[in-house]
Amino acid sequence: MNEIKRYRYKSSMFFKDDFPLFFIRKFRHMRGEFDETVRIQRDFWKIIYVINGHGQEIINERSYKFGPGSIYLIHPDDQTTFVIESEYIDIYNILLMPELIQDELQHLANDFDFFSIFHRNFQEEVDNSRREQLYILDAGKEISRLVKVLAEEYEEKRPNYQSLIKLQVLELLILLSRQGIEKIKKNDRHNIVNYIDHIIDNYYHEQFGLDFIAKKIELNKSYLCRVYKSLKGKSIFEALKQLRLQKSCTLLSNSDMNISEICYACGFNDLSYFYRAFRAETGLNPGDYRKKFGQY
Repeated sequence: MNEIKRYRYKSSMFFKDDFPLFFIRKFRHMRGEFDETVRIQRDFWKIIYVINGHGQEIINERSYKFGPGSIYLIHPDDQTTFVIESEYIDIYNILLMPELIQDELQHLANDFDFFSIFHRNFQEEVDNSRREQLYILDAGKEISRLVKVLAEEYEEKRPNYQSLIKLQVLELLILLSRQGIEKIKKNDRHNIVNYIDHIIDNYYHEQFGLDFIAKKIELNKSYLCRVYKSLKGKSIFEALKQLRLQKSCTLLSNSDMNISEICYACGFNDLSYFYRAFRAETGLNPGDYRKKFGQY
């Protein structure tokens, strides 16, 4: 097997001085043009929209089939190449830096980790199975139209084009995130469970109920409970309680917060219940647990 060679593209190869955060251009690539022993990384984020042709995109040694209308969101650390199966492919390459929409990203961070791809440590946060559901998408007519409008706006550089492109990029990403969520709901029950776990991971420190989860996922509460219990062997709130207790163990071991502060910081709203649940889970009350395992 040939050794894989890796190269990194610099942003200076594409971004212009008048707009250093964004670039879009249409490219045609011929079959056999890409060396399958070479992997490309980059200093920027990249969206690939396929206009014509078909083949496979290799991302971190996983193969994803593509055809007209396919769209991919690529992190700088992703190692990628094409295997072109048709005579040629026509694609739009959309390159951007997250600073383009930095303020908006702060408000969009919790759509099932879609926007976490703009974190530098994205590879450590999201596993491949979840990534496949969220970032390897088939675009509809609305996204196709928006990509073409972006290309025209970038080429024509009419007054205030940079501001308009910023809004259009934000619209494109929101549309992609919505498709990702719909794909999760339509595919299989494991994706639904992953989504519930994502909500638990992100909101365990807050007070919420099944209504909150059902609204996030837009599915019936009873159905969510059945699916979760059947695959995880425990209820949603058993999973939530276990996570809160795990977090409290970490704080008891690694912080000097008092027990009452830890109780409420981990999402419990009743100190006596916290003591009972903690002892049932660990066999120790919180104070004894800290004495045994605390580093302070």
